[in-house]
Amino acid sequence: MPATKERRFVSHGGDIWGFSRKNNIPVDEVLEFSGPINFMGPPPKAVEAVKEHARLIKFYPDPNPVEFKKILAAYVGQGIEAENVLLGNGSIELIYMITELFSQNFDAVIPVPSFSEYEKATLRSDGKIIFVQLPTDFSLENAKIKEAVSKDTKIMCLCNPHSPSGKLYKKQEIMDLVEFCHKKGIIFSIDENYIEFAQNGEQHTVAGMVREYDNLFVIRSVTKFYGMAGLRLGYALAANSLIEKLETIRQPWSINGLACQVTKAALNDKEFITTTKETINKNKEHLINDLTQIKGLQVYPSTTNFLLIKLTNQTLTSTTLKEQLVKEHILIRDCSTFMGMDNKHIRVTVRSTKDNKLLTEKIKQIMNKTNSP
Repeated sequence: MPATKERRFVSHGGDIWGFSRKNNIPVDEVLEFSGPINFMGPPPKAVEAVKEHARLIKFYPDPNPVEFKKILAAYVGQGIEAENVLLGNGSIELIYMITELFSQNFDAVIPVPSFSEYEKATLRSDGKIIFVQLPTDFSLENAKIKEAVSKDTKIMCLCNPHSPSGKLYKKQEIMDLVEFCHKKGIIFSIDENYIEFAQNGEQHTVAGMVREYDNLFVIRSVTKFYGMAGLRLGYALAANSLIEKLETIRQPWSINGLACQVTKAALNDKEFITTTKETINKNKEHLINDLTQIKGLQVYPSTTNFLLIKLTNQTLTSTTLKEQLVKEHILIRDCSTFMGMDNKHIRVTVRSTKDNKLLTEKIKQIMNKTNSP
């Protein structure tokens, strides 16, 4: 797709507050399937840490929490050291921060569909986007992606596992692009926000490669797996030389005083981590089975806590289905707002068995009405 500077305003999943306000439905009555956040979170130990460390809010946050960076480095493993860790107010701040390194009139290559904030961050820094359409199975076509790179390209943005499909890319596929970008002096920014959900995620993360490639920028957060979207704690992994550049442009005290303590407790909640993986994998399997039984739906395989679904019914659109589910106080993700996707895809988050059953029942009812002559 050609480069563009046009500003698009795209809604996200997980806007439970806007949904509640627009439809006059109390927040606690909304069944939230649109935001891919762990329905089991936050971890019990994290909640206790909020109470235990609440008194810290009287202090300014530590501007350089080295001890916490060491904890994150140990958690990631892969040979990462504290000097390779950059903290952010959620992964969003880091996505925007990395584009601020470039002067205006730079190009950013973004395979789509993908998270809209890569595009918005580029436009905010007066860059242009070169979109590369992924195939229908969302696999990486590295040759096509490389061909999209121009002389003005300064950054390439990708997510692994992929959103909104949930597809996990192999490490060697990613590293082929990292190496290509390294030779051309291009930053390779990869979002690994869902890597902890993937069964073999540790085998395909490129986090450890930041020690060898100073153009690699790996983004993570505690939002999705640990169910702490409101805490706003993200972290990036990169070479120390890149971290030092970014530290000069970050805003002071962007990490609140509780975030480090609560995240530390969450990472130490081993029971929560084990239970999350077991429960979501089990519930996802049942949800896939139930959805595939419904005529007019195609469910894509996923390594994450969400499922991408294609509506094969010729008359029903993703927007219409979302509107129909509003009547049931159910919020799903209409994927027509993703660049590179049409109005035939929705995304749903794996929740409890009870919630998943209700979702499938309501979708089945709507589909049956639509399929009726």
